[in-house]
Amino acid sequence: MRPQDDLYLAANGAWLARTAIPANRSEVYAADLPLVVNARVRGLVEGLRRQPQAPGSIGRKLLDFHDSYLDLVAIERAGLAPVLPPLAQIDAIDSPAALARWQGGIQGVLKTPLWFWGGFADFKDPGINRALLMQGGLGLPDRDYYLKDEARMLEARAAYLAYLTTLARLAGDPAPGDTAQRVLALETKLAAAHLPAAEAMNPARVRTLDVAALALAAPGLDWQAFLAAAGFPDGAAVNVVQPEAALASARLMAELPLADWKRYFRLRLLDSMAPVLPAALRAAHFAFHGKAIGGQVAPTPRAETAIDVLTGALGDGLSALYMASYFPPEQKARVERMAARILAAAHEAAGRIAWMDAATRREAQAKIARTTMRVGYPARWRDYGTLDVRAGDAFGNRLRARRHEWLRLAAQSGKPVERDLWTMSPLEPNAYYDPVLNEINLPAGILQAPFFDAAASDAANYGGIGALIGHEISHAFDTTGSQFDSRGAQRDWWTAADHAAFRAFGATLVARFDAEEVLPGARVNGKLTLPENIADLMGLQLAWQAYSKEARPDEAPQFFLAYARQWAVKRRDERMLQLLASDPHAPAVLRANRPAMQLDAFHDTFATRPGDPMYLAPAQRLRAW
Repeated sequence: MRPQDDLYLAANGAWLARTAIPANRSEVYAADLPLVVNARVRGLVEGLRRQPQAPGSIGRKLLDFHDSYLDLVAIERAGLAPVLPPLAQIDAIDSPAALARWQGGIQGVLKTPLWFWGGFADFKDPGINRALLMQGGLGLPDRDYYLKDEARMLEARAAYLAYLTTLARLAGDPAPGDTAQRVLALETKLAAAHLPAAEAMNPARVRTLDVAALALAAPGLDWQAFLAAAGFPDGAAVNVVQPEAALASARLMAELPLADWKRYFRLRLLDSMAPVLPAALRAAHFAFHGKAIGGQVAPTPRAETAIDVLTGALGDGLSALYMASYFPPEQKARVERMAARILAAAHEAAGRIAWMDAATRREAQAKIARTTMRVGYPARWRDYGTLDVRAGDAFGNRLRARRHEWLRLAAQSGKPVERDLWTMSPLEPNAYYDPVLNEINLPAGILQAPFFDAAASDAANYGGIGALIGHEISHAFDTTGSQFDSRGAQRDWWTAADHAAFRAFGATLVARFDAEEVLPGARVNGKLTLPENIADLMGLQLAWQAYSKEARPDEAPQFFLAYARQWAVKRRDERMLQLLASDPHAPAVLRANRPAMQLDAFHDTFATRPGDPMYLAPAQRLRAW
């Protein structure tokens, strides 16, 4: 396959042809970075066994947490005993205030209909920490699964109802079918209260409210009891991300029978904790989440999920060990040099952003000048000294670790932001731009092939990690970035004409992606994926601009092929359907091909001609910078 015909297949076709999706996976990547990181972490954990670990030390906690999760004999022997106390707490709820207190006390353990997400700078005052209040509480992936009557959605609902029935039966409910029906009906009402995914994360909707303001804006929930039990300091305010959903969800708290809320929370707790409960519950959990929703044929090996949950619970403790072995200072320095070149290119390119006038472009350049790039790992590690980890207590360790992390975040509310800590684990194979702090974090987990390879050419690394850096930089100039200035304060620094030009630019992309049918009858949601589609486009163009200043013509193909290789993935239809409904990113093949088609350098490099599938006439190419 030639790049002129299909860049994605030219880079990945051989791998796609020879690769089968394992039975225990719903998708498989050519470069499975989580598996690579997990294999290294597993080796580090085993290395801890070769020397004594003092009681209470981070090494002892890592081993006890990991081993308790793997000890299925102990989990089976304990039966339902570990979950009975929290279930009894739910059964004891006898008033709206008690219902609110219980939800506050379970923050961090499961996502309630309105749940808190902590560790963020305040939108208006970025020097202060402020938690977000989010819509949530659904057992199915997205509101569409409850509200649409397409065949696949109906199948998913039927599988969920069967799962809820099983959870209720295994917990000893005398009428499991009736309980499941009531819980599904309750969640359907919650889903109707949710904003669609394409609208749910618009910062312009966010309102900063304290307890008194919350009680006025969203009556029906005892906000004082909710926030106090969640661990917030007195007088704390939160940023309400979906005010309309908060109003509707709080109203449902008052309108729906207390008995139904108790049924709902019993099943939500069982679902959340099923991985550390007996085999029958684990099997039901997999049959729904893994098979019905994810399309897996067999469960993921316990040894793999053990590393995932350990990283989630004690991530910084593992990360400190990981960096010493797998992320040497010279690798960090090389990425930092490349990032600096791309930021310099962005400063220059910001003077040409297609939808801005001259004055706004100058502000864009000021924003780039203030952007901070953090590479590899944070300046200091979190302290797990107060986390209680016990040998042989998988359920308790999971519950305590989640609550411990949440209480750490809740305590920060209203205090100065600690910029030397990260919200994302350094082991995460991902990256993000924080518009409030105006910074980009590149965890060590993603700084490996195909994104970054110390042995690869500059062309390949610019096409890999360079395009990703450019992608994250571009978020400073999309619909969200337009609402935060160079200091991170929420302020619309675009003119009305800028917004109009951006909407016109975006409308073209929305229309093009809306036309993409990925599965029979299932198309890409161009509006949902618009911010990421723009970022892919801008990221690739910016990476090329930075690379072209030192490019070797004979290496140019490596740039584009490396870019396409990072998207190599094979997915089951069930997983693809799930992502089409809720993921703000377009399918992989489109992320590889569509941005490349807009770039003149791609056509020059591969001498595309009219009639080539990847050819796009110059007048149709979208130029962001």
